[in-house]
Amino acid sequence: MKKLTVLLLAALLVVPSCKNQNKDSNNDQGKEPVTAEEILSEELKVNVSNLAESAKKMKRIPFATKKADGSFALTEKEKMVKPDYLLDPATANDLISFSQKYRVIAMLGADLMITNLYDMANTEYKNAINKILVDLNDDALNKIASIDWSMENEYFQEDFDTFVEEEYKAGRENFFWESTASFLVEQVYILTRNIDKFMPMFTDETAADVTFDFVCVHEGLVQMIAKYPEMSSLNEVLEPLYVINAITVDQLKEQLMSIKSDIEAARAFLLQ
Repeated sequence: MKKLTVLLLAALLVVPSCKNQNKDSNNDQGKEPVTAEEILSEELKVNVSNLAESAKKMKRIPFATKKADGSFALTEKEKMVKPDYLLDPATANDLISFSQKYRVIAMLGADLMITNLYDMANTEYKNAINKILVDLNDDALNKIASIDWSMENEYFQEDFDTFVEEEYKAGRENFFWESTASFLVEQVYILTRNIDKFMPMFTDETAADVTFDFVCVHEGLVQMIAKYPEMSSLNEVLEPLYVINAITVDQLKEQLMSIKSDIEAARAFLLQ
């Protein structure tokens, strides 16, 4: 969170100097002073750039990490009780807008990780994801979807960094934040469905990472609303989730359970 705060403060410091330089330059050449719209545009560019850098520091929730003895968190017996709370892959057949598709593909991606954790048949999930990928025709999304998403993939963060950069360069920053918010909501939704099983996979550090992720999503959506007002409804439905500020496992568990119904409501909204 400190890193994000520093970046945002830097944006506030940089923008005024840009304004003054633009005004001086324009006046020297006998041109009209810079307009409010131009100033806003420059501010957005700075904020978007800083938010993109912050987004690269976001982490996946550690559903499947190894214990200290090297064993995985789920036993073979535990894997026999399959989760019944994942999305129906057929949801992919009813999507119309780009927003819906970016949201649902992110949620299916989170669910796919759980199917792998429980050794479930997941062909339908992969087919649903592939269908949406074809519909979106997004090269950056195709790349990130094709890599190994297991927690043991040490290069995942590098791939994610590239994904963030390419989505911003392509002008799809609004869809990036919609999918990122959806991925985060689906993950915490999954957590609350079996929190006593999943929380032991956390450390205080990874609990704090969840807090950082929510800070990033909040700031990301707030900044996007200036350019994409239609995203305000998504930010509003996520508002109750922004109370998460845990820095320990116990705090995260308590906070997640206190807003369980809000998480369910946010998930339902994402599927509309």
